[in-house]
Amino acid sequence: MRDSRLLAALALGASVYARPAGAFVSTPVGGHPGELDVSAVATAERGKTEPNENEASWRPTRGWYEATFGAGYTFGHLGPLQFFALRLQVTHFTTPAERNDPAAWPLAAPGSSAPGAPQPECGGGARYLGGGLCEFYPADRGTLATGEVAFAIFHDPRMALGLFLRATVPFAMDLEKFENPRVDYFAGGFVFGAELQPWLAIEASTYLGSGTRPFGTQQNGALALGTLFHARTRSWILPWRAGVKLGPYVEGDLHEREDARYDLAFSPVVTRPGVSAEVATDRVRAARFAVATLPYFLVTEHVSVELGYVQKLFGYDARATQVWFAGVRGLVELSPPGR
Repeated sequence: MRDSRLLAALALGASVYARPAGAFVSTPVGGHPGELDVSAVATAERGKTEPNENEASWRPTRGWYEATFGAGYTFGHLGPLQFFALRLQVTHFTTPAERNDPAAWPLAAPGSSAPGAPQPECGGGARYLGGGLCEFYPADRGTLATGEVAFAIFHDPRMALGLFLRATVPFAMDLEKFENPRVDYFAGGFVFGAELQPWLAIEASTYLGSGTRPFGTQQNGALALGTLFHARTRSWILPWRAGVKLGPYVEGDLHEREDARYDLAFSPVVTRPGVSAEVATDRVRAARFAVATLPYFLVTEHVSVELGYVQKLFGYDARATQVWFAGVRGLVELSPPGR
């Protein structure tokens, strides 16, 4: 029973340790053989987005929402692999149009710069709306479908190590758009959990994503590391068991890319003796240092309510500096244990 409760504590709530701070992704260490887990998570990205080093490009993030639905089945042991499981997750998202603030940084029409004297302008495929307003990318809606294989290398009542491999396919998504969910065609990593005290555990995760490589360079790959201290209680104000996970999260892009639309609008003009002035190119390569706060409530032995908040502390090239999410997860036993 204690083993069951530890694994449930590691698994329930894990889905919220998973979203759009980028590679902020985790996987339950394992369910139980013959068990189906289903989840629904609503996410809102907020704070501000930082597409260029020029702070005039930074703006509030509004209208970014995601709805994620997932289901997984744990088959049991497969040779040396314990709690072998397959999962499918579908995320529907909507993101706002990316535009400058003409009151803070007006842009000129494309091609309006005088020869040899470039100035900030709306070009490179962006749409000029007049009055100094430029739309770099329109609003976007799309779907991400993710398949995953997960299993535990070992587990006992006080310790567990799970690994996962996943692949994601985007549908109707502008992969060039900065203010969109990150996409990793291929990814993998591990989640480790250990009980320190009856009321305290620690969880460590590593995530390695490929971005759109090897098929394209629109999205950078990333390495993400998270460490969460997991405090649990048998009762709360409500007659539910509850817990909270709190700890640091670090993510860094493994590649870099460029965006001509933002370079023309916000990157500085470079002048060199004897050479015409030209617009500089700023790399897009994110590094984020954040803190995650993830409370959850075990309503019953098979149903949990999960909340989450991730706040960027410092870094650069953030798609959004805050992530808020709420979800529900349920466990359904489809076959009796031991069969």
